[in-house]
Amino acid sequence: MTPWEIAIGLVIAAILVAVAVYFVRRQRHLLQHLRMSTELAKDHRRYLLKQSWRRMFGSLLLVVLAVMLVGSLFLDYEPPLPEANPEAAKEALPFLVVYVIVMLLVVMLLLVVAVFDFWATARFGVEQRKQLVQEHQELLAAELAQYRHRRADMN
Repeated sequence: MTPWEIAIGLVIAAILVAVAVYFVRRQRHLLQHLRMSTELAKDHRRYLLKQSWRRMFGSLLLVVLAVMLVGSLFLDYEPPLPEANPEAAKEALPFLVVYVIVMLLVVMLLLVVAVFDFWATARFGVEQRKQLVQEHQELLAAELAQYRHRRADMN
């Protein structure tokens, strides 16, 4: 590997770790806030708690991906010649293939966690909107009843 490839790999790994640390710190702060806070509704509290754990798991996956990326810098991508050592040639390729497959599975799992987080956020938003519309309708109905009652008193 060239020094540029190693440097780019290390920079990407450092960015992944930095993003993971940032989100873990934010989620830990949120968890501490949820422990002390009692003014949140039960469903909102449960949503934030699950969101926090999903994001912490995603951060763990980012760190695993960064470690695997750094580990891939030490892999030999050119297998040895079969004429020199036939056993080493047979063993080198399957390890590399398994390593790359595991790395891609970590990326896929990270994407699945991100999609679940997005889906949960959208679903919670829709539920909150329905609740706000219902509360608004109840307020309008109460105001209309007061208006009719005042109007009836005037006549």
